[in-house]
Amino acid sequence: MIREIRLQGKANEKLEFYVTITGENLSNRYFYESLPEGDRFFSGGNEFVITSRGVRFQGTGGNLCEYMFGVDLPLKDLLRKDVLNRLVMFGAFYDNSENITFTNTTAGEDTFDQVFLTGNAVSNYFFFVHTSQKADVKDIQRDILKYIGKQAKRTDAIGTADDTSLCQEIFLCMDDPKALVFLFRLINRHNEEYYAAFREVYASEKALTPEAAKVLDGLAHKFAIPPYQQERIKIDGMYKLPENKKVVDEYKDILIAVAEKSEVNPSELAKLSRLRTLSLRLNIPNTLFDTLDDLLLKDMHIVEVEEPEYIKDTRAICEGFFLQTDKLRGHIAPEDLVKLLKAKQKATMHRDMTFDSLLLDTVRSCDEQARDTNDMTVLEDISRLLTFFDRYDSAAAMISNLAFMENSRISEDSIRSLSGNKEVFDEIRPDLFRELFIDALRDNRYLTRYGRKKVDTLSTGLVKIKSGDSTYREVASALDKINSEEKMYSAIHRHIKERFKSIYAELNSKEDQTIFIHDLSREIQAKGLVQGPIPHNVFEEIILDIRKESFYLNNLLPHIIVSRDGRVREDFLANSGLDRFYVEELEKDYFDMNQIETGILEEIRK
Repeated sequence: MIREIRLQGKANEKLEFYVTITGENLSNRYFYESLPEGDRFFSGGNEFVITSRGVRFQGTGGNLCEYMFGVDLPLKDLLRKDVLNRLVMFGAFYDNSENITFTNTTAGEDTFDQVFLTGNAVSNYFFFVHTSQKADVKDIQRDILKYIGKQAKRTDAIGTADDTSLCQEIFLCMDDPKALVFLFRLINRHNEEYYAAFREVYASEKALTPEAAKVLDGLAHKFAIPPYQQERIKIDGMYKLPENKKVVDEYKDILIAVAEKSEVNPSELAKLSRLRTLSLRLNIPNTLFDTLDDLLLKDMHIVEVEEPEYIKDTRAICEGFFLQTDKLRGHIAPEDLVKLLKAKQKATMHRDMTFDSLLLDTVRSCDEQARDTNDMTVLEDISRLLTFFDRYDSAAAMISNLAFMENSRISEDSIRSLSGNKEVFDEIRPDLFRELFIDALRDNRYLTRYGRKKVDTLSTGLVKIKSGDSTYREVASALDKINSEEKMYSAIHRHIKERFKSIYAELNSKEDQTIFIHDLSREIQAKGLVQGPIPHNVFEEIILDIRKESFYLNNLLPHIIVSRDGRVREDFLANSGLDRFYVEELEKDYFDMNQIETGILEEIRK
């Protein structure tokens, strides 16, 4: 008793087909005839004709193919993770309510170009089922879908081209001993060869080299494969690579999870963004994700939170610690580390606690995950990341104190520590230490004159230490010298300011100024305000600064108050060399003394 028949044929130079027929007893129940136009298979009211140009069919059955990019993917199928294949029943269609409507009109025909363009680019199945059921075609079709639908859409026999297993699965699902299943697999050999060539070159390099692209272009030209079909094949080949598939499937899983609640929160968006970023580094094209977004995100409510870009970047990278794909989970590339350190810098600058809150939540979640799974990998990854933030905090505190605190002293050991931190940060990216700790301070408008000198001296000194042109002791000594100058300047400035106001008009000549400085020097030495001789240039610098203060308060500030022209104020601050914080104190005293509305001061400072 014959239970299976397998046949192989060729429709044209590029199209081959395989026919598998399954039933309890095929004796005298298998019908075939050769026609001038092609091969005809039939049983009862069902028939399937394969010509040199395409196929013609009627009866109870449909077509199957494995999903790939470009195949119409219903949302219901996308939301089911285990659905692998598309199933289309003859004479059936979706109505406006997304319900399937069956008709008695099941006859149709397709060219091979249509079959492989709307279906799978390489392999597509058609089938018909001859049953013992006596009913309208539409009712039989409905029952066939009910019996075989779940299995047919989930079986991996289609992807592995296991025709015997697939045909047997359909037959068993029908639960009808008298049923016959005719299965037809159509293969486009040209597309198959192109697909195999692409997978071979892509798997080895994870990218298309110019040489590989030339080979593929030659095949596409030889077989006249349309550009869109080439693109479909390439994208499917990229997706099928196991490591790529894990990433895309995880992206899809996140979308499926949020689809149930019809909204996406910032944490989920961050995780999606992180997967996209990591995927680009793996040469996975965004097209794979765009297709999923179009299907699942287009009608979804996105919960938007007003966040600066650096917080969005931080959120995305932190979510990466909880990805499912082993290769991506906790993966922090140098560019990610730079983003996080820059985010830390900006958060500190803007006094934004969101960054620290995100980091704390991530550490807590990693700790919980390690406890629940007994897998310390993620906890070790986050611990390594935290060491960089510890280094950042240490370096930032030392340099900030040096820059903004008067008489702040930095020891040789501290300079040695900063040099070590500089080496670590510059290994992440050249000159990153300078970007994080030096450039940001230089751009700070409240950095004082002596603060700037100390920052510049430290920066230059660290470079010279690395090159062997200086030592920790020499750099510390140079910074101590600037501290001494700053202390001297402050002590003398406070002492002579009031006296200078009373004799300002008498210092018109160089000789008068020299006499004044000489008298002040003796007076300051006598009072013990400064130990040791006072350089002449210190007095000259202070006198010049006091002249600038007087000019600003007596000439420029009244004009600025009347005109509300903040640009004049900014121009003076930028070119005078006076410390901004000190000038703001002068302005406040001026407004208080003259009883001027403070709102005007706020306006011109904007």
